[in-house]
Amino acid sequence: MLLVGAALRLFAAIFSQGFLASDDHHVVIAAADQIATGAGLPATYACSALLPGAIAAIMTVGRTLGIRDPGIEMLLVRLVQAAYSLLVVYFVYRILSSPPDPRSRSGEETLQLRGAVIGGLLAAVFFAMPVTAVHQLEESVCQVPLLAACWWWQRNEATAGARQALWGALAGMALGLALILRFPLIGFVAVFVLLALLRRRPVTIASKLALLGGLLLVILVQGYSNALINHEWWYSFRERLGPMLHPQRMAVEAEGYPHSPPWHYLLTLLGALIPPVSVLLLAAAVKGGATRPSSLLGAATVAFLVSHSLIANKQERFLLPILPVLFMLIVAGLPWLAAWMHGERSGWYRAMWGYFWAVNTGLLLVLTFSFSKQDRVAPLLYVYRHHDATGVLVAQYNQTFHVPDYYLGRPRPPLVITTGRDVRPIDVPINYVILYSDAPEADRAFLATALHRNLTLLTIITPSLTDRIAHAINPRHNKARTALVYTTT
Repeated sequence: MLLVGAALRLFAAIFSQGFLASDDHHVVIAAADQIATGAGLPATYACSALLPGAIAAIMTVGRTLGIRDPGIEMLLVRLVQAAYSLLVVYFVYRILSSPPDPRSRSGEETLQLRGAVIGGLLAAVFFAMPVTAVHQLEESVCQVPLLAACWWWQRNEATAGARQALWGALAGMALGLALILRFPLIGFVAVFVLLALLRRRPVTIASKLALLGGLLLVILVQGYSNALINHEWWYSFRERLGPMLHPQRMAVEAEGYPHSPPWHYLLTLLGALIPPVSVLLLAAAVKGGATRPSSLLGAATVAFLVSHSLIANKQERFLLPILPVLFMLIVAGLPWLAAWMHGERSGWYRAMWGYFWAVNTGLLLVLTFSFSKQDRVAPLLYVYRHHDATGVLVAQYNQTFHVPDYYLGRPRPPLVITTGRDVRPIDVPINYVILYSDAPEADRAFLATALHRNLTLLTIITPSLTDRIAHAINPRHNKARTALVYTTT
C-alpha cells in the first residue's frame, strides 16, 4: 500500500503543477517565499508560521543547491510533501490493524486485517488523496498529526504502566499540531479531548493529564510564535477562532466566499464517495462510528461536520482533514454492511466495490496528471524561462484574480495589472503582455496602441482538463480562461 501510494504521489508531484485553491499559493507559498528570502512574515499574518516555515526550509535548501526556477522549486516542495503524506496511509493501516483483543478468534483477526487493507488502500488511492497531498493545503497537511494523535491515543489505551503517559503526551502534542495547522479543527479536537478525558479504565489519570499537557505545550509555543511575529500573544487564535464567538454572523455571512446551505457537506460526501455506492458507504460510516471501539472518532467527526455545516462559507476542501478518519469509520461499519448484503445480495456487495474502484481509477488518472490553474501559472513560468523580462503587463479582461507573481522568479521584474481598457501611461519598460480576453485580437490592437509598441504572439496557454471540469461544475467561482502571451517589439 505504501509503494502504490508513493507511486501515485510521485506522479502527482511531477504532473500536478500549479495550485488547487487561492490559499495554498497566496497564503502559504507567498509567505514561505518571504521567509526564504529573509523578508519574514507580516505582522498581520494570521495563520500559524509552521507550514510556511517548513516549506521555506525546503526552498532554502533548494536555493543553496542552485535551484532558482520557481517551477523546479515547487516540484521539490511537492516531492517532500508526497513523502510526508505517506504517513496518512501508514497511520490509517496501523490504527485499523492494531492488535485485536487476545480473546478474539482467528476469524475476527482476519476480518480486522482485511478491513485495515481496505482502509489503507482508500488512504493510498482514493482519487482525491494523491493530488491534494502534494499541494500546500493546510487541510491536507493536518491529516498526519491528526491521525498520529488517534494512533498514539489508541496505543495509550492498549498499554499498561508508565508508558501510558508517554503515549498520552504524544497524542496531545499531535492534536495541538493538527489544530494550529488548521484552526477550524477546534470542534473535532474539543470533542476528542473531552471524550478521552471521560474514558474509564484502562486509561489512567496520568495519561489524561499528559494529553492535556502535550496539547497545552503546543498551544503555548504557538502563542509565543504570535508574540514574535505579530507582536501579540494568541493573535492567530483571536483572528482564526475569534469569529466563532459570533456564530449567528458566521451562519449568514460568507464574506465573498461560496455560500451554501447546511446540508452542502452531506451532498459533497455523497458525490465524492462515488454515488450510488456513497449512500452505502456513509451508512457504514454511521454504523461504524456508533460502535464502541470507534465511538470517540465517530463523535469527533460528527462535531467537525456539524460545526462546519453551520458556517456559511463552505468549500469542498474543508472536508479534507477528516477524510482519512471517515475511511476508518467506513471500515468499522463494513462488517455490518456485508452482513446486511449477505445472501441474495452478496453479489451486489462485490459489484459495489468493483464499480467503486473502476470509477475511482478514472477520476484518479484525470486528477493526478492535471495542471491546476494552468492558465495563471504557466504564462508566468513561460516568461520567467526566457530570462529577459524587464516588465510584465497582465491584462485581465474576462476574469480578475490575484496574480501568482512568485512564478516570475527572482529578481522579480516589475508587474503591472490592468482590468480596464483605459491603460494610463506606464513608466515600466514592458516587454511581455499576458492577455485574458474574449476578444483577443481587438484587445491586442488596443494594448499595442496604448503601449506604443507592436505585440507579437509567443504562445497560447489553455486551461487544463481539471480546470475546465471545475469551471463547468461551478462557473461562478471556478474560472478557466485562455491566456495569450505577447512580446513587445
